[in-house]
Amino acid sequence: MELRQLEYFVAVAEERSFTRGAQRAHVVQSAASAAVSRLEQQFQTALFDRSHRRLELTTAGRTLLARARAILAEARRAHEEMSRLSGGVTGAVTLGTILSTGDFDLIDGLSRFQREHPDVVVRLRRSVGSFNDHAAALREGRYDLMLLPMPADGAALLGGEVITDPIAHLRLGLACRGDDPLARARNVAYADLADRRFIDFPVGWGNRSIVDSLFKAAAVERTVALEVVDTTTAMAMVQRRLGLAFVPQEQIAARPGLVQVDLADPPPLIDLALALSRDHPPSEAARALRRTLLAGG
Repeated sequence: MELRQLEYFVAVAEERSFTRGAQRAHVVQSAASAAVSRLEQQFQTALFDRSHRRLELTTAGRTLLARARAILAEARRAHEEMSRLSGGVTGAVTLGTILSTGDFDLIDGLSRFQREHPDVVVRLRRSVGSFNDHAAALREGRYDLMLLPMPADGAALLGGEVITDPIAHLRLGLACRGDDPLARARNVAYADLADRRFIDFPVGWGNRSIVDSLFKAAAVERTVALEVVDTTTAMAMVQRRLGLAFVPQEQIAARPGLVQVDLADPPPLIDLALALSRDHPPSEAARALRRTLLAGG
């Protein structure tokens, strides 16, 4: 059993797909499949149930996944300890990001980090899902660090299992077409939007929860006609006259043909935090990246 085999197995297991797992591990699919097959031959048991459209771990697979994560984490710590003795920070950090980082300049932060630690590889991974999905990914060790959108009850939901540091704000705006009457209106109240159709994220996602709470506070029932999982699709639907959408303000400004509605109330605001799991001690490289990002992006 080799570390690389375990790396490929973990990637496939967490992605629930040989194709996506291979892409994540930066190898061809046949290499990931061969590594898993060798592990199954060695342990003389199936690690995945391949009878479904989506890969599912068997009992043996779930057991190995927990062990493999621990083995890889220990190997990483040993590598970092040797690197410290030689005087430099090395390794790789997986940073989970969301659709927009708001007023936090992530590119600037990464640029400064690369200048300070040129031997560290930073792997940016887009995290898609609800707040609970993001938190679960952190707890499982799929990310070393994550830019996490925090709902009002986020700290209570995390229950102390995830460490968070406030890092930025994400301001949402209401996008409409340039030829929509709302584009010329001023001080639009939520009550004025009661008869409009909306495009939004699924229930439980950070953006959706915050917008829903604002309309509830205004005693306005909102019609969400279409649910999407990314802002690009939402804005394309707005352009096709399918509804209105709350998306990051900077994305509205960059999209030709869309206008931000002038709302009477302050726009929805999402707090962003830099998060890490208490159950997965960060590597030296992850700690270095965390320090750099918290120092200002």
